[in-house]
Amino acid sequence: MRYWLVLFWCTALAVPALAGTYPLGVGVYGGYDMPTLQEDVKGGAMWSVGVRGNVWQFVHAQLFVRGTSQGDVEEELEFGDDTETLTYKGGTLLGFGVNMLLARKNPAAIWPYGLLGVSSNSLTFGDDFKEDESLIGWSFGGGLGIRLYERIYLDANTSYLVMPFHDNKASRKTWQTLVGVQYFIPIKTK
Repeated sequence: MRYWLVLFWCTALAVPALAGTYPLGVGVYGGYDMPTLQEDVKGGAMWSVGVRGNVWQFVHAQLFVRGTSQGDVEEELEFGDDTETLTYKGGTLLGFGVNMLLARKNPAAIWPYGLLGVSSNSLTFGDDFKEDESLIGWSFGGGLGIRLYERIYLDANTSYLVMPFHDNKASRKTWQTLVGVQYFIPIKTK
């Protein structure tokens, strides 16, 4: 059910965005993911691919896919006078979803924006004894686009992703920062 809800909202926002968009931005990103308030995984490298377009006035929609390689965690256990170190494998966090970006309608030389998003996320641990998790998440943050050359932008953004589980009594939280290049394709729909 969760996947269908995210897919519905992605489609609902993508159709008007693609139908009336000028210009359409395609971006490729790399960055870092830092889990917060949890100790079963550590931070790691991440990637993302996104497509954004203007929906109405200052509201833009961005469809994205992202992946994270989360780091291993070491724990020291004491057995009398001996200490043994156990290593728990980090795993991966994959997600797809849609961001609502609040920014000027057309790209400017310096283009700041706010970010609100919803995503479907799959957390796969490296250790067999941990169960994989599928979680709906929401995120908020901001970013900045800087024109490098004509339609090519350097784009940097950071957001806080919250993924509730156990009937909203607990949540996984992670801080994600991405830097990438975005190319705006002029599309004339009329």
